[in-house]
Amino acid sequence: MIQFPSKDEITQKLVENLLGPGKTLSDLPNQWAVKHLLVGLREAVYGFVVVLKLVYEQFTVKGATGKKLDEVGYEYGVDRKQATKAVHQVTLRKSSPVTVDTPVPDLFLVTTTPYGNNPPVQFRVIPKQEAKILSGQSSVIVKVECTESGSFGTVPNGAINLVAQAGFDSVTDSVLVTAGTEKEDDESYRSRILERKRNPGRGGTASDYKIWAESVEGVVSALVLPRNRGNGTVDIVITGANGVPGAELVQTCQNYIDTKTPADIADGGVKVIAPTSVSINVSFSNCIWAPGYTVATGTPIVKDAISTYISKQANKDRVVRVVDIITTAKNAFDKTDLSQKPVLVDFSVTAPSTNRALGNVEMAVPGTISIS
Repeated sequence: MIQFPSKDEITQKLVENLLGPGKTLSDLPNQWAVKHLLVGLREAVYGFVVVLKLVYEQFTVKGATGKKLDEVGYEYGVDRKQATKAVHQVTLRKSSPVTVDTPVPDLFLVTTTPYGNNPPVQFRVIPKQEAKILSGQSSVIVKVECTESGSFGTVPNGAINLVAQAGFDSVTDSVLVTAGTEKEDDESYRSRILERKRNPGRGGTASDYKIWAESVEGVVSALVLPRNRGNGTVDIVITGANGVPGAELVQTCQNYIDTKTPADIADGGVKVIAPTSVSINVSFSNCIWAPGYTVATGTPIVKDAISTYISKQANKDRVVRVVDIITTAKNAFDKTDLSQKPVLVDFSVTAPSTNRALGNVEMAVPGTISIS
């Protein structure tokens, strides 16, 4: 980002150009005319700076924010991705087998258990599934969608456990299908606009497929592999908000890519795929904690830092490095601590013992993280 000078900085620069480095306006005690000329020149220059700053902030990709950035993105054919709702699969149950087919009403409400001052997270059965408990049975599997957009609805598996209206006796076995995502922030959106600006559409290049895939709501990143299955093929490996995307997001992205694929590419030539998970297990022993921390209070902090490194930086670098895991652990700090003091002083690493390079279709995910 460009840093525009303040009035004082402009004044100081003009004085130094006139009198030399280190001089200030006070070094002109009896130079009334010169002072007024400098101030007048300063005001003229500052007015020009204000205009430049306005243009930069309102009309350029690098400077615009909020709605102005949306307008700039629209000019390049890149829209901001909106928040999406989390989708889970659940099992609705009756306490005993039903005697007639029992349909599941659209928008039937289920929730998580409230705790403390936190209200329950609400989910409704997605319409038009035409799900029902068949006569003689007592359960049916359906998909439910969070009533609110964003990561709010990405609750742990098994967390949806309360029926909030009459009709069924219980809900169990919830499993995340598609993670909810937040509205795209300015910097992520700006990166996609700049990517399109640097790589104008050419009707089917690798950069086109990357930009198309990453424009789908719910897709976090895309890796394009030309000729991955031979000549005339393109594979697009996508990731979602929760890492490895669900089948629904893969299909949604595939459907969109199919509308963009050039006519000379055979059906099935361009394929959207999910990466193959590679679990990275980490084990520390002989841990020495900073004053004020114990294995009970410090372990969650270190685990969170290592998980974030594996999920983000390691996948970006395409290799999980032992030295990076060590560095991450040594620099882990409590996010509520303004001093950012590391919580872990020393430890021994028992796993992993070597670096792990990632293949084109592999994605590192946190495995078992053991700290003692």
